[in-house]
Amino acid sequence: MTKNDFKEYCEENNLRYKKDACGDPISPSRRGSKNDQLYWTGTDQIGIYAERETKKKFTFLKKKLLEAGAQPNQDGDTDGTFMASKSDALAIAKILGCVKNRMSQETRDKMSTLLKERWYND
Repeated sequence: MTKNDFKEYCEENNLRYKKDACGDPISPSRRGSKNDQLYWTGTDQIGIYAERETKKKFTFLKKKLLEAGAQPNQDGDTDGTFMASKSDALAIAKILGCVKNRMSQETRDKMSTLLKERWYND
């Protein structure tokens, strides 16, 4: 899988997409301070990074990820990396919060226009 393939995979499956500090593509979580993400590995599998504040919270999350089809790659006390197939990565993206909300482009454009009007008419 190339970087462009990963980008297309994210777009097709409504996943967040951006480049990290090194310029490699990732699909970050939307959940505030969490650093969870799916990342491009250069292989047919998708990498997963997950982190929690405590060992207990990470153990609970790790159990969910393993049930969803993730295979551990590196395992720490409060964080770890995993590998998953493209199909399993979609379920994992939902667990981590990497999926965008489902809204049509037409609705997004209307909301954007309304917000701009309110912003400039104050």
